[in-house]
Amino acid sequence: MTQQLPLRQELPVEETWQLELLFDSQETYEEALGKFKLQLTQFVETYNGKLAEEEVLLASLKDYGDLYQQLYHLSAYASLAYETDKLNETFEINMSQMEDLYEWQAKQLTFYKHQLVELDSAVLEAVSNSEAGAEYKAYLEDLLRKKETFLSQEVEEVLSGLDNSIFNQYRQYLTMKLQDMTFDNFEVEGKTYANSFNGFEGDYEVHPNSEVRKKAWASFHDGLRRFENSAAVNYINYVQTQKKMASLRGFDTTIDYLLFDQKVSNEAYNRQIDIIMSEFAPVMRRYARMLAQEHGVEKVSLADIKMSFSTAEAATISIADSRKMIEEALSVLGEEYSDIVKTAFEERWIDYPMNQTKSTGGFCSTIYNGPSYILLNWTGLMSEVLVLAHELGHAGHFQLTNRNQNILTPEASLYFIEAPSTANEVIMCQYLLNQPISNEQKRILIGEFISRTYFHNMVTHLLEADFQRKVYLAIEKGDVLNASRLNAFFKETLQTFWGEDVEINDGAELTWMRQPHYFIGLYSYTYSAGLTIGTQIGQRIANREEAAIESWLEVLRAGGTLNPIELAAKAGVSMKDGEALRTAISFVDGLLDQMEALK
Repeated sequence: MTQQLPLRQELPVEETWQLELLFDSQETYEEALGKFKLQLTQFVETYNGKLAEEEVLLASLKDYGDLYQQLYHLSAYASLAYETDKLNETFEINMSQMEDLYEWQAKQLTFYKHQLVELDSAVLEAVSNSEAGAEYKAYLEDLLRKKETFLSQEVEEVLSGLDNSIFNQYRQYLTMKLQDMTFDNFEVEGKTYANSFNGFEGDYEVHPNSEVRKKAWASFHDGLRRFENSAAVNYINYVQTQKKMASLRGFDTTIDYLLFDQKVSNEAYNRQIDIIMSEFAPVMRRYARMLAQEHGVEKVSLADIKMSFSTAEAATISIADSRKMIEEALSVLGEEYSDIVKTAFEERWIDYPMNQTKSTGGFCSTIYNGPSYILLNWTGLMSEVLVLAHELGHAGHFQLTNRNQNILTPEASLYFIEAPSTANEVIMCQYLLNQPISNEQKRILIGEFISRTYFHNMVTHLLEADFQRKVYLAIEKGDVLNASRLNAFFKETLQTFWGEDVEINDGAELTWMRQPHYFIGLYSYTYSAGLTIGTQIGQRIANREEAAIESWLEVLRAGGTLNPIELAAKAGVSMKDGEALRTAISFVDGLLDQMEALK
């Protein structure tokens, strides 16, 4: 029998991230926690009802930012440890206490934003336009933009105090997914395989053996099905709660409420989904047909769609070699960016290996004046280079933003957030294609690029977005939802996108259960928006266009001082219509042309 994934304590320490960069011990963390609570109490006593004078207001903004820097460090230490080991009781306690702390601090600080927006506009303008207050200008402008959505201070305090109870669905989802769900072992050619979330998504789903893929698919989706009703109730409760919050804050629809935070119009949101569903679908159906032809089958199924394009043995790479490759490819972005990448490796910001109860997929979490921690589930496949380059794109972005913006400056919109990461994938692929490799190696590489970068960001996540839109629209109409309806929504999305070119396996309708993005608002569609921008920027940077590199670095430093459409425009990409998206779609179609020409 193949072994289960290792426990956290069985991993090589040098391949895990170094949370000691935040706090060198549990005791130091607990001391900092106590210090934070004391300083927050003093902040309330010092500033509640006393913000009218410009000097006091400036002092309060500095102290408010200091508090949030401490909170981010505390939160990261608790949550990141829990993300990698949910069997550790100390980590579980830290996480639970952190959720309580977030509720408490939010309730205590409710007065602050309310009293800021109620100040005389002349005072706010004087602070924003002063030399000392200029760094807070973006924060104050964004706060005033949200003023009409505020409820009374008393109601906001109640909601803050109940936040962990009202919006606990994400925690419940992770508990169910990573602690309660189990999957049956399966056997192929006399060998028994142990299945798991990480094992399926990181290994079996892309396994070169067709029988392994199909048996793993059946085992995995049988496991999902045992929890579909609980998962549906949890997700539907989340969406219904969002709808209630949208109504409370004066929005016509939940989608309006969620897009308001992103500074994105309904038109831009719907356009991104509609164009991909109608115009990118034919390109990816072409890819599916080419994949079937390459593997000598009449039609591929969804159980096959993520297999390597090449029938040759999948190329692997060591962590050390991936580092060399990434550092060289991203050196085009200049010395400061390269130093960030090198530091990520040298200071162990990156957590590579899979282990039991570790969160699936990958992410980057940047702490202000601290590291950018990157979670991976490393398989050693060549495609992991693109994954790591992607997450380092987030690290480079937020490190540059934090060096140039105040901690209170809003983050760049979710609509833009995946542009720096996906641009890095494009740069990385172009770098690899420029190496002295054979036509067949180039063909294999392009196939990996499409299946990793474009499939993941513009198909997997976009299908989630189309499904998610169906759910929100149904909730707005007052429809009664359950697991059966959610399954039907997702199956309809799959059938619309793939048509007759891909077989929809039994269980594919449960795919909505796999993705945590649904608990982060309208996140899924933003991957394709980011890649739309990243496709053009990445090509220009890979071609070493100095003007493009410099403008891109300026955009990364800008953070949320500009809205996402303005950030894209500053980088030289217009997102005011569908032209940039159609350019990205044509680029992928052109990649398929190259693959056919190289055959």
